[in-house]
Amino acid sequence: MMFRAAPVHHLLSLALLCSASALAAPTVQGTQGRVELQQPGGTWAPGSGEVTLGLRTGAGRAELHDGAGRITVGSASRLRRYRDEADLLQGRFYLRGPVAVHVQGQHLVMDGAGSLRVDLDGPVRRVAVITGQVRADLSGRVVTVRGGQQLDLRSAALSAFRETDPWYAAQFRGEGSATVQATRGAVQLNRAGQVRGAASGDTLEPGAVLSTGQGAWAEVGFTGGGYLRLNEQSELSVLSVDRTERGREVLLKLARGTAWNVVEKGQGGYRIDTPVVSTAVRGTVFRVDAAGLVKVFEGQVALPSNADQAVSAGQQRSETGTVGTLVLDATDRFNQARDAERAQPLSLTLPRAPLTLSELILNARSLPDATLSAQVAGQRVPLSADGSSFRLSATLPEGTYPVAVTAERFGQTLTRAVTVTVDRSAPQADLRAERRGHLLLLSGVVTDNVNAGVILTTRIGTRTYARTVTPGQPLAWALPLPDTAAPVHVTVRDAAGNERDVTLR
Repeated sequence: MMFRAAPVHHLLSLALLCSASALAAPTVQGTQGRVELQQPGGTWAPGSGEVTLGLRTGAGRAELHDGAGRITVGSASRLRRYRDEADLLQGRFYLRGPVAVHVQGQHLVMDGAGSLRVDLDGPVRRVAVITGQVRADLSGRVVTVRGGQQLDLRSAALSAFRETDPWYAAQFRGEGSATVQATRGAVQLNRAGQVRGAASGDTLEPGAVLSTGQGAWAEVGFTGGGYLRLNEQSELSVLSVDRTERGREVLLKLARGTAWNVVEKGQGGYRIDTPVVSTAVRGTVFRVDAAGLVKVFEGQVALPSNADQAVSAGQQRSETGTVGTLVLDATDRFNQARDAERAQPLSLTLPRAPLTLSELILNARSLPDATLSAQVAGQRVPLSADGSSFRLSATLPEGTYPVAVTAERFGQTLTRAVTVTVDRSAPQADLRAERRGHLLLLSGVVTDNVNAGVILTTRIGTRTYARTVTPGQPLAWALPLPDTAAPVHVTVRDAAGNERDVTLR
């Protein structure tokens, strides 16, 4: 049996670890989403086949064969080739034995069948064995990790492990989305070094950084539901959002400040790392501070960075690591009040249909922080907002148009439809006036290009009379005529407000 060369101080440990036959170099057998191989010169390009230098993922997964073993590389992860084996450097990995890898330079071997996960996100550096057993060479000291145990690679401490976040078990369906849903105050978005003010509707691609100034906040919604509110003086990075058959897998990094999280139940995994602590949940309401404070308001939060310590509803983990009774502060109360505001049902009110207008000016009402747009004549037109009142203004040729108005708010949508006729042509009238003593007899016909009621107004001296007539129908109208010499003036006005003075015969 042949072994790879190793430094003298590692000969004993490597002899123990490599009792299985030598394994072939890692080879990419399948990719989903963004997977890149490192090329000579340090560039990265999509590809498959043997990993000669390194591999990294964005939102996606890579399946590697490592001899008889298999390695699933999760999103936002990276490895290199080291001594003809995979050296896992960053992110999340799922391995099936027999397999031999390095983990940030330390050797790991599973001789037979079994499975394990390696987590290298944020403050987490662990090997967790699900089934079988693994031997790890920690700088010359061999440690055996059995099923149901995890090894902290920083401290070499062993502790119990129970799988609660099987991200690898959900089938990858593609990249999900993280979208800015609301902002207040100074909120900045950094994309590949380009910094600008963030706005509602901005998509946060993997690697994007969102930051808030004093008194500012921003809300980010995710594929499938749920949201995060980044409080003031905070900074958040999106590592990846994956769509899976079970919902979505969200990976976030909070560099500073506070994040308030409302995670939809049944929507897959959600993980946020800070410099101090990592949190992993599948449906709950919790707050996490970059300094390590975790408060749970609904459900339960697991802390992979602390041997999967659980923090339950009504509890908080302090910056020093102790778990006690949750105590509300001003930040909690602000977020709870904002949640209540978000929870208001979306509403949308339009004028009654059908409408006849000389110009397409439509008023609607919704919640003040909703965004309204209209689909008309094949185009999308935004509605301007003034509080809870919204106004659509568009110039169109005469004709009848179906108008669909859509209100959007925090991932909710509501659509109402109305038919609008644009009419700029005044009605026509062919009228005769006959004076018979103290009566004025009007007769004739009124026509209009819209089959709607036309208001006929008659002024006799100082008196005014009005009635609605149907276009095309014969008119016979008797009006009092106290003064037989009084002047008579007639106008016709249609539903769109178009008006014409009538010359009487």
